[in-house]
Amino acid sequence: MQADVSVRDARAEDAAAFVRAYELAWDAMAAPVIGKGLADIASFEGRLDSFRAGLEEASADARILIAEDGDSIVGIATCRRDGVTCELRALYVVPDSWGTGVARRLMESALDAMRDRGAVDAVLWVVEANGRARRFYEREGWTRDGQTRASPLGPQEVRYRRSL
Repeated sequence: MQADVSVRDARAEDAAAFVRAYELAWDAMAAPVIGKGLADIASFEGRLDSFRAGLEEASADARILIAEDGDSIVGIATCRRDGVTCELRALYVVPDSWGTGVARRLMESALDAMRDRGAVDAVLWVVEANGRARRFYEREGWTRDGQTRASPLGPQEVRYRRSL
């Protein structure tokens, strides 16, 4: 693990760096499956607006987290608690930080936040063709629960579940 990586709640001044990190991570994972980069799907300005709207909705039950290595955002996670279930809605790490423990640190920070607020179970959706992410989640104790859906961009997604 990178010794100087820290995880914290996102702030308004993180907007541009957050959007850039998300794009790097998303393009490395999803562009090969979907055939388009994130910039082809949504404008940078639109993604900035979405980030800012997400911050306005953040609460004790909805968190936007970032992982920083020095001054650089190297990963992002979002989660929301609904009753006793937490949904890990996003977990992205920039490719240069893959395999360093950043994803595990972000995931655990998100789940700890929801566990502290009473969640006892967690779910997430992942693109079925994303073998790297699926192997990571399975190593971390997540199991497929049999639910599937088509993502808005087309690829099949599978749902994973984990007790907290």
